[in-house]
Amino acid sequence: MPAEAAYAVPRPATGVDESTPRFVDTAEGRIAHHEAGEGEPALVILHGFTGHRDDFIGILPTLGERRRVLAPDLRGHGDSEAGPGASGWSFDQLVNDLLAFLDALGLERIDLLGHSVGGFVALRTALRAPDRIRSLAFLCTAPETPSLMDPKGWQAGVAISAERGMEGFQPLAERAMRGDPFPGLAAWGDAERYFAHHRRRHASMTPESYREVGTTFFESESLVERLPEVEMPALVLVGAHDHEWLPGADLFEQHLPAARRITIEGAEHHPHQENRAAFLEALETHLERVGRGDAS
Repeated sequence: MPAEAAYAVPRPATGVDESTPRFVDTAEGRIAHHEAGEGEPALVILHGFTGHRDDFIGILPTLGERRRVLAPDLRGHGDSEAGPGASGWSFDQLVNDLLAFLDALGLERIDLLGHSVGGFVALRTALRAPDRIRSLAFLCTAPETPSLMDPKGWQAGVAISAERGMEGFQPLAERAMRGDPFPGLAAWGDAERYFAHHRRRHASMTPESYREVGTTFFESESLVERLPEVEMPALVLVGAHDHEWLPGADLFEQHLPAARRITIEGAEHHPHQENRAAFLEALETHLERVGRGDAS
């Protein structure tokens, strides 16, 4: 099958949390998402690189008690469009996708949370379409590619997946993680639950999307100098042990005009999993303050 034809083949994600997504057809292509609750403005949550809408499935019911909340799969991830858009897999394209998603659902103004690389999309959306964003929440992310992040692991994954496919790359990545488990793994309670989730995330990508979205991230330009343009209220959350991303939280805190920064103890790169109670308290407090018009 030609490479371009492979992009159109559905890649259903199955495994842990076998939940059925909702789909919406937009001007930029089909987007899969989870949804809970009702009310306006909605909260939209963006996952990171190699992430998936199910990264947030544990918190959606709680967040949905007070508002409508949506967690879409980004292009090249999960069950959304697998192939490139008119602007490839660039951040411009991912912003186009998000705005088309909002348009298709009639969401004129939202609160927007971006985790990790999803925060790169959220920041660029706020800069391009500030009228669409009531407030921002940056979770373990940065306005520039972290200088402490070594791309060698991703580069190795690109080479292996090009030769063996994602199904050949995943077992090697999992073996390496099992041999050197990260401290936050304990927060999952059951390591097998984590690795089932990890397998699902990789299985729903293609070697092309893994390579191209990763390239977009590692070669992205710094937006530190543009942070003063972002005037809406912003919450900056980071795990106390998320060492690669702590400097990014510092930059947001220093340069965003209306930022509140909270460092979540006992957490690394996934505070919504590793210290869920603290994460939810911080986010709910932020949204309540924004609703009252209190950005101070």
